[in-house]
Amino acid sequence: MVPLTGTLSERTLRQLGDIVVDRDRPGAQAVVVKLPNAVAEEWRVPGGTVADTNPEYPADERVVVVVFRDDLEERYPRYTGGIALALEQLNRDGVDYYSFPAARLRRVGQLEPHEIALNDIDPCPYHARNFNAAANRDYIEAIRERGRLEPAPLVRDCGDRFEILNGHKRVWASYVAGLESIPCDVHYQRDLYAARTWARRHLSGYSDRERRVALRRIESNLDVQQASYIDERL
Repeated sequence: MVPLTGTLSERTLRQLGDIVVDRDRPGAQAVVVKLPNAVAEEWRVPGGTVADTNPEYPADERVVVVVFRDDLEERYPRYTGGIALALEQLNRDGVDYYSFPAARLRRVGQLEPHEIALNDIDPCPYHARNFNAAANRDYIEAIRERGRLEPAPLVRDCGDRFEILNGHKRVWASYVAGLESIPCDVHYQRDLYAARTWARRHLSGYSDRERRVALRRIESNLDVQQASYIDERL
C-alpha cells in the first residue's frame, strides 16, 4: 500500500483501486471500484439520490462507488483496480457496495499490481496478432535492462491461471527478455464481458484480416449472437 493524502476530487491520477476511508465515519477501509459518469444529484441510491443522503456535500460532486476492503478481498482477492467492477457483477456475486460524493472520502493508499509468474499467464483466445523479436529488439532490451515493464498489463483471474485482457506485447516481450514474473493489474470478468473488454482495446487497431480471425474465434468460444453484440458496441 502506498501512503498518500488528498481527496479524490482534488486529484487527476488513477483512481480505481484507491484505498479510502469515510471522513464522516472513520473506520474500515474501502476500495474505489467504479467511477460513474454522474454527480451526486443524479445518482440514485436507496432513500433518494447521493445528494439527498449527503446534504452537507455539493450536489454536483462526483460520485464514487466503493466496496469495503474486507468484502472485496473475500470475493475478489486479487483485484487491483485496472478497470471498474460492473454493478451488475457486484449484484450477481452478492457483494455490497456504497455510493459516496468524492469529497467525503479520504485517500489513504492504493492497491498495487500483483506479481504473477509468466508461466501462469495465457494469451486471450481471440488475440490474432504476432510479434517479431528482431523488429522489437530495442523494446525487449529496454525491458531486460529495467527488469520490469510499465504500465502493468491487464489480466483476468481464471482461477488457477490468468488471461491477458490488454498488454499481449508487453507480456510477450517480458518473456523474450527472460523475465520470470511481471506485475499485472488483475480483474474478474465472465467470458462475455472479458471478450468485450478485450475487443474494445484491440479490434479498432486490427487489420481487416486480423479482425476477421478474432471475430471467428469469439464466435467459436461464445456464439454468433454474442459475437455480434460485441462487434456492434465497439
